[in-house]
Amino acid sequence: MYLNEERARGLMKDHNIDVLVASTPENVTYIAGTWGWSNKVYVYSVHMFAVYPRDAGTSPALIVPGQEVTYTSMQQSWIKDLYTFAGKSALIQPPGEGAQTPEEEIYLGMYNNDARREKSPGAALAMALRDRGLDKSRIALDQERVMPNVRAQIEEALPEATIIEASDLFRLIRMVKTPDELGAMRAAAALNEKACTAACEAVAEGAVEREVAGVFAAEVGRGGGKWQWFHFCSGRRATGIFPPTDKKIAKGEMWKFDAGLHLENYQADTGWGGVLGEPTQEQLKLWKATEQGFEAGLAEVKAGALGSAIYKAMLEETRAGGYPEHNGNFAGHAIGLEQREVPYVLTNPFPQNSEFLPPSSDFPLETGTTLCIENPMQIFGMGGTQIEKTVVVTETGYESVFPQERKLWVV
Repeated sequence: MYLNEERARGLMKDHNIDVLVASTPENVTYIAGTWGWSNKVYVYSVHMFAVYPRDAGTSPALIVPGQEVTYTSMQQSWIKDLYTFAGKSALIQPPGEGAQTPEEEIYLGMYNNDARREKSPGAALAMALRDRGLDKSRIALDQERVMPNVRAQIEEALPEATIIEASDLFRLIRMVKTPDELGAMRAAAALNEKACTAACEAVAEGAVEREVAGVFAAEVGRGGGKWQWFHFCSGRRATGIFPPTDKKIAKGEMWKFDAGLHLENYQADTGWGGVLGEPTQEQLKLWKATEQGFEAGLAEVKAGALGSAIYKAMLEETRAGGYPEHNGNFAGHAIGLEQREVPYVLTNPFPQNSEFLPPSSDFPLETGTTLCIENPMQIFGMGGTQIEKTVVVTETGYESVFPQERKLWVV
């Protein structure tokens, strides 16, 4: 189970919340353990909800749009109370032709159960809450994917409920990962590493940046993932996260990349760099400073550490590598179902205005938080490089989510 039930119920009690209602694809995955397609593709028109009551004796529920009935049937969530809404898809059911697999049982069960079908997503959610005696409760609504018309449906159908905008509460719960979440993150990181390695092996004199990026995308697709970006640039362009172009990589040039994907909604993010040909002393010096700063920041990671301390150590040690003018502005970010989770960025403190989060972004890390530690460096006119790894915070330090060796990649 992805859901950290003990943490969720504890924070719900702290904030006097009776029930969580997830709406984003990420939070529906977190609660239900399943992933969908239509709520990611039809971002502004398709809604899906997962209901999780604080009372352990009250069953959770999943509210599924018609487009997701098949995917929900295939994945067989631990949540067994399923509701749906809107019209039915085209399906002829010959007399006597019954279900032969668990997938078919769930599919036909949802398709034919008109008692748990409503006309709209808001009405279907309200039905699930009424069935649980939660229609007058304090509802923590993951509001970020609820369109105004659906919000109006919910409020009309639940006039006596107290609805609290609580997307940040979900992020706070998700900050500490469960073993199943770490397993999902390892799988995503493994695919990202494999795809990035394949792309780097395609780097050669005369290779086109866009073609290298195509190798990455193809490998991600073969692994069942969805690539989100592959910033790849070479030579003078390797001074940021430029997108790949038709530029050919020339001998002696530095190249670098930053790559992100998701696999069944869990995220992976990494990056490194290299040189085509024998590195110059200045290129080696730049890599050494990048590595030195990265290791200094990584050494600060442990339960109770502040993001600002990680950032300060990385910045100071990178500058000490012979680049006092280096102006890196962060040391990475938390990651999980989103590419930016709580705590969002490891940097100097900034205020947070949320009912559920600490007033400052700079609060102690907890055991089980997953971080992308990264140190990009670049010199205009010369190029740049990067190191990025994903780790999970432990009481005394950290563990790698997936083995990630980082060295200057020389072709």
